[in-house]
Amino acid sequence: MKYWFSIPIIMILVLATVECKAYVHAEVPDYDEMIEKLENYKEDTLRYENVKGALCFYYPESKEVYEFANEEFYEKMYPIWRNDSLKVIELNKLLEKYPKTNWRRTMYQYLTYSLHNLNRRIPLVLVLDAFRSAFPNDYKPFSQSARYYNELGNDPLETLEFAIKAHSMSYDYPKVEFFPGGEWLLEKRSAPVNTAALLAKIYFKQSKYAEAEEVLNKIINNNDLGLDDENTLAACYYWLAKIYDEQGNREDAVHTAIKALIAGDSRNYYTPKADSLLRRVIAYKDLSESEYSDFIRKQVGYDGVVFSDVTSEVEMENVRAGRIAWGDYNNDGFQDILLDGRRLFRNMNGVHFVEITQAAFPDTIRGNGGLWGDFDNDGDLDIITKDPEFIWLNNDGTFYKVNSTNSIRDNGVSTEGVGIGDVNKDGLLDVYFANYERNYVNEEDQMFRGIGGGKFLEITERADMLPKNGKNRAGRGVNMCDFDLDGDLDIFVSNYRLTDNFLWQNDGTGHFENNALKLGVAGDEVEGWWDHTIGSEWADIDNDGDFDLITCNLAHPRYIDFSNKTRLYINENGKFIDHREEAGIKFEETHSEPCWADFNNDGFLDLYITSIYEGRRSFLYMSNRDGTFSETTFLAGVRHFNGWGAACADFDNDGDMDLLVAGGKIQLFRNESSIKNNWLEVRVIGKDHVDAIGTRMILSNDEISLMREIQGGKGTTNQHSLIQHFGLVSLQPPFELEVIFSDGAKKLLMINEINKIIVVEE
Repeated sequence: MKYWFSIPIIMILVLATVECKAYVHAEVPDYDEMIEKLENYKEDTLRYENVKGALCFYYPESKEVYEFANEEFYEKMYPIWRNDSLKVIELNKLLEKYPKTNWRRTMYQYLTYSLHNLNRRIPLVLVLDAFRSAFPNDYKPFSQSARYYNELGNDPLETLEFAIKAHSMSYDYPKVEFFPGGEWLLEKRSAPVNTAALLAKIYFKQSKYAEAEEVLNKIINNNDLGLDDENTLAACYYWLAKIYDEQGNREDAVHTAIKALIAGDSRNYYTPKADSLLRRVIAYKDLSESEYSDFIRKQVGYDGVVFSDVTSEVEMENVRAGRIAWGDYNNDGFQDILLDGRRLFRNMNGVHFVEITQAAFPDTIRGNGGLWGDFDNDGDLDIITKDPEFIWLNNDGTFYKVNSTNSIRDNGVSTEGVGIGDVNKDGLLDVYFANYERNYVNEEDQMFRGIGGGKFLEITERADMLPKNGKNRAGRGVNMCDFDLDGDLDIFVSNYRLTDNFLWQNDGTGHFENNALKLGVAGDEVEGWWDHTIGSEWADIDNDGDFDLITCNLAHPRYIDFSNKTRLYINENGKFIDHREEAGIKFEETHSEPCWADFNNDGFLDLYITSIYEGRRSFLYMSNRDGTFSETTFLAGVRHFNGWGAACADFDNDGDMDLLVAGGKIQLFRNESSIKNNWLEVRVIGKDHVDAIGTRMILSNDEISLMREIQGGKGTTNQHSLIQHFGLVSLQPPFELEVIFSDGAKKLLMINEINKIIVVEE
């Protein structure tokens, strides 16, 4: 019985072979007719495979065969991605099956990579020879040959010849037919930079320093890399620093190594090399870590915001997590930390943290994310967790799971995003779950209305919050905000798997309408594809009195022609327009979680973005106060790798915002800025619930107007401190503080004292 499935497969193969042979002995079939048949036979496996086989035979260089090879390549590679031996076998089969398609260019690249990893020297040389023969006018096979010949120690003259030819060809080489245009441009702009670094490496190895220096300076001073390129000049700077060091030019070696460090590279390969080189050149052993950082900043004249990694100092070294929530669970005035919804760390007066998970949770707590909120309206912060989904009520610092009728229970699906807020203004927190997928089938999101005591009723369908077309999305994150300023919370949902985002606009009667497409935040549709949106966050980034939105999108280069990059949506009279490029936010393949905060107290929000995957770096963009941003990650001291969650709080109550980043080992960056601008922090206590989530504040005088809203989670289940922070530059009081509570009540205060934390009660 276990072989029952083999019969139809064999029949299909035999029949397809017979029919394909019939094609061979007939006249060459018409190409357009075959394409039409291919479309018509999509539901008929036998006939479809027959036509597909004939296309491969008669039109092996066609677009359709290119796409067949592309699809089958990833189908074969994904299951064996880390097994080079199996990859070599499958790649050879694919090259035999598709002997003329241009997709061989990618196959050869992967095959040479795997053969090199396996140290199969002779097959590698033979495949490189075949690669060059197949694409004689393309820089790539010559670049690959130079790279591997150099690493194998093959003939130095031949190695150099390949490298010179690759670099020369990289400026002008023919586009491979059917290769996606956007992806091709990414490679085209990077090719001269990458081949210059490779050529310099080979020149350096052969002690031809002048030649290497000439190549590097030329490409550094004249390259096409821009904001839409994740590639950088880090490799070129590194090799130039190596050359200067080898020639005894210490000063230029130092400056150029620093440029490599500041630039960073997307796989973190050359950055640590440049760091090691710099430390050796300046005799780092005689400097402390802070002195080393100060030395670098002095060399480039950096006087911006500065952070220190105090993870070890606060006794949280080697703590691993992916998601962060700041909240003062014991009302002692210091922000505590909930990690992944399952580990609780108490803030000990801003000096260090102590894990109290075991003592705080009599029942074992599990989770993959959690947020703070006062779910029973008793004046202290409770917890909602996801995966599994539960409410944990705070009773004098001890948390008990609500596990009764109408309580939120594990929904049995992968919930990626959680957002909380009082959407119907009844004084009770409501909950939205952005549910992800199971076996690549998207799950249905859920909306719950709070009914008190940590209990809820599901109202998803009743609130009209199911997609009109009946197609679920792969939810990643939830961000509630009264973006239209009509007095009730709206809900933005980040959706993944190249689907459109949701913007559930609240009509104030308990019903919502998805107006993401209408208002411009669904993403941009290309042939049915949209975003891989992960984390998003609302903020008034231009201080014009309305909320703007950033959506962090994962955008693989091979999908770049139809996959959205990160979007910085500026609110222009209720419609949202993407200004990422104009703002100076660089494309990065794996942007994950945004984080808005005024780190230098200049009155404008700055932006931190994490990037997921090994070696991928985070980014700090400081506002230039004119709608543009400058990237200062390395010099500010907040570069984190393989990041996921990020959130801010003034954990030491000194008036500047500190930053906690998760993804692997967490890092707590304490703001050490010497920029002593004025500030104000506001803790709001609502009439019904202590968290005051959804409360909006406007702090203003004749020179400035700053708007904040207390968030019930942001990004992909992360949470800033509920205390709102305002940077005031050098401005002096008085200020007017307007507080619009989540139930619509308002309060107007005159602020005559600043540089302090104030409490506002409804």
